[in-house]
Amino acid sequence: MERSAGEAATVAQEVLHDLGHRLATLSYLVEAVRADGSLREDTRRRVDAIEQETHRLLGVVRHSMIPGDRPRTAVVDVREVLEQIVSLVSLAGETTVVVLPGPPVSLVVDESLLWRMVTNLVDNAVRAAGPGGRVEVSAVEEPEVITVEVADDGPGFGVGPAGWASLGLGIVERLAEACRCGFQVITAGSGGTRVRLAFGVHAKGGSE
Repeated sequence: MERSAGEAATVAQEVLHDLGHRLATLSYLVEAVRADGSLREDTRRRVDAIEQETHRLLGVVRHSMIPGDRPRTAVVDVREVLEQIVSLVSLAGETTVVVLPGPPVSLVVDESLLWRMVTNLVDNAVRAAGPGGRVEVSAVEEPEVITVEVADDGPGFGVGPAGWASLGLGIVERLAEACRCGFQVITAGSGGTRVRLAFGVHAKGGSE
C-alpha cells in the first residue's frame, strides 16, 4: 500500500531519528578506540578520519530533522574543506585524489552543504577513475565567480555503471539549488569528466 506524503515524511523523520542514535553510538565506540595508547600512527589517522566523518554525518542528520531549516551560512575556507575531504578519501582507496595548488578562497556558504556537495562529487569521480586513476579538486576565485571543480580521468559521464553516481549527482543538483550556485557537468570527447559548482559574487567572503 502506498504511503501518503505525510506518512512518508513521518517515516523519514523516524529513520533519521534512529540513524542519529546509531551514529551517536558509533561516535562513542570511536572515542573508546582512540583512547587505546597502543594504536599505530597510521591506524590512529584512520580512526580520526572515522570520527570526523561520524560527526559530520550526525550534523547532516540533525540538520535534516528540523522542518524548514534554512542553510546556515558563514565565511568558509574552501581550500581547507577540500583538503579535509581529499584526506579522508585518500585513506579509503587506491585512486590518486589531489587538491590543485592555489591561493586561499573564502566563500559565504553553509559548510555542511558544501561538504556534502563536494563529497558526493569526489566519491563519483573516484568510482569513475577507478584504482590507478586520478581525481583533481580545485577552487578558483575570479572577479565575478568562485568555482569549485572536481575532475576525473575516467571513461566519461554516462559511460560507467549507473546507480550511486546518478543518485549522488541528483543530491548535488538539489543542494546546489539550495546554495544558489551553478551546477555543470562537462565531458571531454576523449574521456574524463569535470563537474563544476559556480558561486556568484554574492557568495564571497569579506566586506564587499
